[in-house]
Amino acid sequence: MIKVFSVTLLILSFFQAGGMVANAQQPENDQRRLRILEPSEEIQRLDPAFEMIMDKLDGDLKYILSSPVRLTPKGTAVTGLTLLGTLFLLNEDEDYLSGISDSAGDSSNYSLDRLKVLARNVPSTTAGLYLLGYFLGDKNLKSNSLEGLEAVAITALITASSGYVIGHKSPQNSTSSDSFQPFDRYRSMPDMNSSLIFSMASVYAYEKPTLEALLYYGIAAGAAYTQLHFKQAWPSDVFLGAVIGTAIGRTVASRSRKGGEGDVTLLPVLEHNGHAALGLKVEFKL
Repeated sequence: MIKVFSVTLLILSFFQAGGMVANAQQPENDQRRLRILEPSEEIQRLDPAFEMIMDKLDGDLKYILSSPVRLTPKGTAVTGLTLLGTLFLLNEDEDYLSGISDSAGDSSNYSLDRLKVLARNVPSTTAGLYLLGYFLGDKNLKSNSLEGLEAVAITALITASSGYVIGHKSPQNSTSSDSFQPFDRYRSMPDMNSSLIFSMASVYAYEKPTLEALLYYGIAAGAAYTQLHFKQAWPSDVFLGAVIGTAIGRTVASRSRKGGEGDVTLLPVLEHNGHAALGLKVEFKL
């Protein structure tokens, strides 16, 4: 029988009024010292549902960030093909995007306009689907939507961070796909909207019948295509974003439905006097 013990180590940091110089001149205050408290009645637990969400979000994020060290042969092959595909598209970006623009012309397409709206409102769409499941009493829709929101949150964090480091200029900021300016506002690679829509679609498509899964991925592909149609991103940006979003969405869905567990979790808690604290939750099995 598996027994899970939770040991909460609280690292408290209090903030007092006054500037840094004033604080430096004052004698050390016990409230500003680092203290380790054993779990007791003086600790006010947060709402259990919120704590559970934070626990899962933290565990899944760490699992995804550390996934490169656990690459299987299949995962290594997929990673290699993704990098090769991205490099190939980088060399062909301008020609492909020009061809898409020429075929599209200046006419507005109703379907693409609607998909463009979807691509730019993935978080709110996922939240709306949760509310729909709530009012309909559909537990599967609610569960999938919560997983989708988690996947979208993790995808947004990873995509924004990597895009900031890569600094690939979008078609709106450069006429050449070879323009890079790391650590600047340009965050075209991976494309954020493509990452989010494929992350959400992968959660809903996970373990679904083939035709239903193709429907979700088809909608995601159409929404990602609008980034090219309206010259918001290069083909290489969209491709890399789609792969990252798919990987994260499937990972979140898999861990949610197969009981993925974390071992170390950071949780916000409140002390009895109202001061904020950060709790370190350590779980281990015997």
